[in-house]
Amino acid sequence: MAYRKKDRVIRQQPDRRANRTILIRTLVLMAIFGVAVFVPLFFRLWQIQISEYDKYKELVADQQTKDSTVEANRGTIYDSTGTPLALSATVYNVQLSPKEIIACQEAYQEKVKEAKEKGKDPPDYPEPTNQFIAENLAAILDLEVDDILARLAKENSLYEMIKWRVEPEESEAVEQFITENHISGIYLMPTSKRYYPKGSLAAQVIGFVNPNVDNTGAYGVEALYEEELSGESGRVVTAKNGVGTEMLYWFEDYYDATDGDDLTLTIDATIQSFCESILKKGIEQFEVQDGGFCIAMDPNTGEILAWANSPTYDLNNYREVSDPVLLQYIEDVKNGGYTKEEAYLKALEEGASSQEAYDKAVAAAETNALYTQWRNKAINDTYEPGSTFKSLVLAAALEEGVVSESDHFYCSGSVQVADHTIHCSDRDGHGDQDLAKAVANSCNPAFIAIGQKLGADKFYDYLESFGLLEPTGIDMQGEPKNDPVSAGLIWSRDYFTSAEGISSLATASFGQRLKITPIQMLTAAAAVVNGGHLMKPYVVSQVTDPNGNVVQSNQPTEVRQVVSEQTSERCREILEKVVDGGTGKNARVEGYRIGGKTGSSETGETDHTIVSFLGFAPADDPQVIILLAYDNPKPAFPGAKSTAGGWYISGGNMAAPMAGELLENILDYLGVQKTYSATADVLVPNVTGMNLATATSTLKKNNLTLRTVGDGDTVTGQIPAKGASIPGGSEVVLYMGTEVPTDQVQVPNVVGLTLEQAQKKMEDAGLYLKAIGAADYSASTAYEQETAAGTLVDRGTAIEVRFSDSTASGGGGSGL
Repeated sequence: MAYRKKDRVIRQQPDRRANRTILIRTLVLMAIFGVAVFVPLFFRLWQIQISEYDKYKELVADQQTKDSTVEANRGTIYDSTGTPLALSATVYNVQLSPKEIIACQEAYQEKVKEAKEKGKDPPDYPEPTNQFIAENLAAILDLEVDDILARLAKENSLYEMIKWRVEPEESEAVEQFITENHISGIYLMPTSKRYYPKGSLAAQVIGFVNPNVDNTGAYGVEALYEEELSGESGRVVTAKNGVGTEMLYWFEDYYDATDGDDLTLTIDATIQSFCESILKKGIEQFEVQDGGFCIAMDPNTGEILAWANSPTYDLNNYREVSDPVLLQYIEDVKNGGYTKEEAYLKALEEGASSQEAYDKAVAAAETNALYTQWRNKAINDTYEPGSTFKSLVLAAALEEGVVSESDHFYCSGSVQVADHTIHCSDRDGHGDQDLAKAVANSCNPAFIAIGQKLGADKFYDYLESFGLLEPTGIDMQGEPKNDPVSAGLIWSRDYFTSAEGISSLATASFGQRLKITPIQMLTAAAAVVNGGHLMKPYVVSQVTDPNGNVVQSNQPTEVRQVVSEQTSERCREILEKVVDGGTGKNARVEGYRIGGKTGSSETGETDHTIVSFLGFAPADDPQVIILLAYDNPKPAFPGAKSTAGGWYISGGNMAAPMAGELLENILDYLGVQKTYSATADVLVPNVTGMNLATATSTLKKNNLTLRTVGDGDTVTGQIPAKGASIPGGSEVVLYMGTEVPTDQVQVPNVVGLTLEQAQKKMEDAGLYLKAIGAADYSASTAYEQETAAGTLVDRGTAIEVRFSDSTASGGGGSGL
């Protein structure tokens, strides 16, 4: 029997360990790839939710809400009497929303289509096409049609500003256009605009705001008190839908704006106008090339009553140059002077074409003119004070007891100091003179002797005591804070007191070769006459909140006592004699006691002199002190000592008469009583109806004489009429039984005549002469009359004539 071999099926058992390994590997790989995929997602989510949370929160808020700024009202700036000098008013920015305008246009088309389908009349207003909107807005806002069309072409935009700070007249016209034509998508957004009601008044003190930088202060107290004036803006948050249209009744949140605080200045607008007028008058009369400055201060408190600068500008149009000298400078650059301009030469060096270099020179000139007019030169710039500085030297010498009123000084016309010959203003010399006369003569050799008696160390002590080596600390923008010694403005003590510094002591004694700011000079001079107290000057008296509560108040602050009350009194008496017969005689005003000091500062440039006058009044009890200066009167020709108009270039001849006129105006305004003399003006009493004896007695009591016309017993008329102001001692014409002439007479021309000649000419014309200035001196001549020659006036009118004495120049030379 044969056996069959049975096949055996061998089944292989799965390897569980290998499968597990593969599974684990697969899961690990899946996990790795899964994590790799989701890590960026998680990272992005982390960025959105945590890292950039604020950014996306802002985007969401911007998408769902409209956030509008509500500008705070900027605080008002007032003068010391409450007159607004700077204030804000609501104006509007005109804004387009092209996306909404498209919707408005589509809505109009729907109305037209619906009207056709229903047989109704179409809308009774024009189709709001882009052209229609652009043409009408351009006409209202004085814009270019194409510029507005370009804005409207941005169809997805919601906000396109086409004009900023539109005045009420224009904004009302835009509002009317929107209403009459049923247009949506044009918005008037309220904002504020700064206005200056007095135009250029106190321009460099007030400054202006920059409308392109959120109306922030750019210059003056507008900048210095920005935090107080600006306030805090508010917000209006409203909901908007997906296409950006506001949902006015869905959600709205309002955050109130906090208005800015108000400033009250120490500046008096009336006194400020006096200072600006006299500055302008002198600049025109003396052909002044580089402007000038005039500061008025209360010497007892340090309050600035007025601060004028020239050139100046209109605060409402601060980017417009209006000063004649600056305009001429720009024209000169355009018409050939550009070749001398640094910008032109630099542009050529850099490879620019002639036209490109020309354009750069003109642009630089225009920019330079703007910065020049904005600049407050009486605090930003330094100058050599000249002989006005002698008032400080006088006070120091009297305080130290090195000179007295009984001392005498001999002047031969010059003095030798080391290797230098220093001339006096009078080259022939003043001869023998006591202290008061030396001051009145502004004698340089005498003051060199006074400086030597004081000594270099003591002299330097008083430079420090009078505050000339440090800022005054006034609350004004731009006062130099650098060390004047390091800046080369004043000598170091070591040099000044050394043997080689002996010439510096000499020149410093009459105010030359040292440089200070005008506000430093005025502040120091105030200490000379106010009892010896160096006061910190200031221009802001208080800050008040919108409810009128005082939040900050500036009070008079004494820095230090420089000289004694007795020394100050002696200085006032001596400086009064400068006006009463000295180089300042042209500042004399009948009825007021005025003290002061003239100055003529040589700048080191050829034919460039700064003429000035430092004055205070009343001399026995100063209520105001001024510093008036004209920078660079133009000589008639190179090297000439006079202008083309015949004015001798000196402080005594130019600044003094203007200062006298200014002080008279200020004192009259402040209500300071005049002290009458025999020639002082008197009011003519009414004697009509009186007999001759009574009329004669009445006129005599009022220091008036008389002349009769006719032979009646009773006065039937008089010239001048009652209440007229005429000089004491004048003659009143009484008509006895006859009629008073009613015809008018012509005012004669008396300019250039002496007092006696002018009086005679006025009397011959039936008029009275009211003499002002240095009329009491033999060398005085009339330089200006209030009423122009040829004008018809009533008989008996008093004509104001101003006189100056040419000898106030002292014969020429530096330091006067």
